[in-house]
Amino acid sequence: MRQLTRVFLFDIKASMNSFMGAYMLIVPSVILFILRTFLPSVESTAANIAIVASGPNAVEQEIVETLHGFTDVTTYDAIEDMEQKLRGTGNVQGLYWDPVEEQYVSVLERTTESNTIFSVGSRVVRQHYFRKDNPNAPYINRYSYTVPPELSHRTRTSPVASTGGPIFIGFMLIISGFIIGMNIVNDKELGTIQAIRVSPASKVDYFAGKSIFPFLVTAFYTIVGLLMLKLIHVNILQTYLVVVVSFTVILLFGLVLGALGKNENEMIGYGKLLSMVVMLGVLGGTLLPDNWLWIVWWSPLYWVYDVLHEVFTESATWGGIGWKSAAILFTTGVYFLLLKKKIVRGLS
Repeated sequence: MRQLTRVFLFDIKASMNSFMGAYMLIVPSVILFILRTFLPSVESTAANIAIVASGPNAVEQEIVETLHGFTDVTTYDAIEDMEQKLRGTGNVQGLYWDPVEEQYVSVLERTTESNTIFSVGSRVVRQHYFRKDNPNAPYINRYSYTVPPELSHRTRTSPVASTGGPIFIGFMLIISGFIIGMNIVNDKELGTIQAIRVSPASKVDYFAGKSIFPFLVTAFYTIVGLLMLKLIHVNILQTYLVVVVSFTVILLFGLVLGALGKNENEMIGYGKLLSMVVMLGVLGGTLLPDNWLWIVWWSPLYWVYDVLHEVFTESATWGGIGWKSAAILFTTGVYFLLLKKKIVRGLS
């Protein structure tokens, strides 16, 4: 424990004394400030919606209240009136109830083509009526009205925040990996790793000590991010459970950077390249339709994004968190086995 503490305290000092270390600690604050500053305008721009509020096509009042929480809502008495509004502008989305099909229909920019919809209305309906037994729910634009009683509560999360939150935490995990890699490279340059071999400290103490400071940074910015993005109402225990599991990914990322880099500049170069590859999983989870998500199943950060998105939309179950956490650990373990020799050789 004493050796682990010494490694931890040494890393704090090294990170604070390094320009790159200080830069990595400051950048997340700047990003959060920008997100928090522009989030209201982004939401108001993206979320102008017209709904049918009376008659057989009326949208349920609880969904209307949800929409009012983060969008400008205009109500109409009939579909014809709503569609007239949609024909007059290209930035208003529509939502109405189809009593024949018993489904909600989301309309985007003058069209009702089912394959063109990715609207605020459809997102809210999906969040409101989370259908865990329907794998198509994340990407279809028509939604069954049948609601399981245990899922009848409405979410309080803006779609913008529920997407931006997981992306920010994914970014923070990458930053933490950079901190681990940077400190390992500094130790290589100072000869600390060679000294570890003849010291009482074990490799477990060394790498555990290297992980503590970056983990605390991630944990701190996670709660700050939840506060600034108005996500503090989500399940904090579930959020931090995912962060803890996800840190195995970042430990591996940091070890790879530390093994590849002979100096700090070289480590940063490798880090930029690998970060783009690693973040493909997050971008895929954000942009790809569900029937194409298998393309990014190889990425542990895809599973991190996916499970955090469920947590932030208040649709996560402990069973779902369990098997997706297992997917994170499994994919990370596969990459560790593939890269183990390279890591050992680079840290020798």
